Amino acid sequence: MAIDPTFLDQLKRLDLISREKVSNIYMGSRRSIRQGRGIEIADYREYYPGDDFRSIDWKVYARTERLYIRRFEEEKDLILHILVDSSASMDFSTGGMNKFDYAGSIALGFAYLAVTKYEKFASTLFSDKLRDIMQPKKGKMQFFRMVELLNNAEQRGKTNLVKCIEQYTKMIKSRAFIVVISDFIEPIESLEYAIYRLAKYSKEAIFIQTLDPGEINLSWRDDIQFEDMESSESERTYLSPEFRKRYQKKIKKHIFDISELCDEVGAKFFPITTDTALFDAFVKIVER
Repeated sequence: MAIDPTFLDQLKRLDLISREKVSNIYMGSRRSIRQGRGIEIADYREYYPGDDFRSIDWKVYARTERLYIRRFEEEKDLILHILVDSSASMDFSTGGMNKFDYAGSIALGFAYLAVTKYEKFASTLFSDKLRDIMQPKKGKMQFFRMVELLNNAEQRGKTNLVKCIEQYTKMIKSRAFIVVISDFIEPIESLEYAIYRLAKYSKEAIFIQTLDPGEINLSWRDDIQFEDMESSESERTYLSPEFRKRYQKKIKKHIFDISELCDEVGAKFFPITTDTALFDAFVKIVER
């Protein structure tokens, strides 16, 4: 990935463009869920090494034979978690930036907001597994480390969103503000599971879909051989007017279904094509 330095320079203008909206996007004190004692129990999650052994609910264990800890509600600053799809399909482009470059730049925009407000943020890349996990930290060094990881990232593997979300949510010790950036080219059943699970572990969630305009408009003509970038399988197809019509109907329905799922859990959904100016796209997301 090659981060566009122009975009990084433009980010410095954010406070001038929408100071109040940027400040309120996730910073400050919000109600969240964290471990504690003497506060009202909010919910439970599975125990994993490092948790306070005293928080285990043995009554739940007696019923389920699995270890769960109690989580308590109190005031706490949210931690920003940024998840970026780095599967092979994100290397696609019909001109200009590929989907991963675009998604990574948007991700850095959110990280920049965290740095300017001196808030903690974490990030990870995902495909068939989690990669390059950055634990929550504050400061410019955390931001520059993320820039380096994105610059050196390879787009490989087939997306397994269900597996990756299960792995990542086990590492979240309190409710958080979660941003997921992907092309979301997955069966809607997998997306439904991932969206609902992330909503359970987050105070707020944003799902940003980055697609190449060619994927929506099919900017090729007549007879063409398509190759699946994740499975390497290929298929020759004649792009008749009827085929284009059916294809565009399906992809629009897929985008609509994702939007509906996000609405059901109170999450925000933003579909964006990579021909949209980066800074304009990011400001629009922040302002909304």
